[in-house]
Amino acid sequence: MASWQTRVDGHVLEAAWAPSADRVAVISVEGELTVLDRHGGTPLWSCRAHTHGGASTDWHPALAVIATGGHDGAARLWNAADGTLLHTLEAGSTWVERVAFSPDGQLVATAAGRAVRIWNLQGTLVREYAKHRATVTDLRWQPGRARLCTTSYGGVTVFDPAQEQPEQTFSWQGSSLTARWSPNGKYIATGDQDSTVHFWITKTGRDLMMSGYPGKVRELSWDSASRYLATGGSRELAVWDCSGAGPSGTTPIILSAHEAWLTAVAFQHSGMRLMSGDESGKVCLWQLTARAPLVAAADLSHGVSLLLWTPDDRAVLVGGATGEVRLLRLP
Repeated sequence: MASWQTRVDGHVLEAAWAPSADRVAVISVEGELTVLDRHGGTPLWSCRAHTHGGASTDWHPALAVIATGGHDGAARLWNAADGTLLHTLEAGSTWVERVAFSPDGQLVATAAGRAVRIWNLQGTLVREYAKHRATVTDLRWQPGRARLCTTSYGGVTVFDPAQEQPEQTFSWQGSSLTARWSPNGKYIATGDQDSTVHFWITKTGRDLMMSGYPGKVRELSWDSASRYLATGGSRELAVWDCSGAGPSGTTPIILSAHEAWLTAVAFQHSGMRLMSGDESGKVCLWQLTARAPLVAAADLSHGVSLLLWTPDDRAVLVGGATGEVRLLRLP
């Protein structure tokens, strides 16, 4: 797997591709926001986006605007061309966990403390949901719709920003760490503090649970057809078939090649290829439907903190625990 490699200041947390896919924004734990050229990894500009550390970033789906959130209590909107600050959004807590643009680009959501706030692109607050039972741990927009879910202790809440009250609440006595909508919007999967994965059927509110993981589950990824859910929480990659009556009570596909704990999993945008990375720096490329699913593997010089496919599925951006950023061009 050929590649280029560069570095940013600190552990890589998140990254987001420009709509044109020629640039990528990377935010580090130090609060540094860097925009890199896709073709050679050249830094185009960099700034200290958050003084007390970074947490999250997203790129507008159509415009040259980047959103960031950090540990200084603010989210910010940046001009992606040169790093000029456009707006500062007071998110409601000292720690902004996530920022995310709506699929249509009209809104940006922030999660900070127990509050979720919705803003327009002019930096005006248009909606606030501040009654979560505990700290919001994740926030995700439904693919293709201006509808979002949040996770915290007590379950999952679904919001329509056009409404003042939650649209749906999926309750359970536990703490979810991360959430992912299926691409078709029929399911929400959560990775949980108690070493489980929950699988919510959004139409009925039915909750299915998969247990038996040796650790907390922070890594989730759906395939583009909404059939397979890949999960971490182990040294092995467990892939659940969510067709039919759902995955509860079934046996997952187990993919074994890692000796260290998994830290990232990512299905490609279209197709059945899947990437996994671990804390030792090993990355694996899998073809889920093949008789011998392991396509290629590489040992990098850094623990993997991020895997992000390019929009054309020809390469994967790998973020490292000590600041390395590498683009792997795949066979």
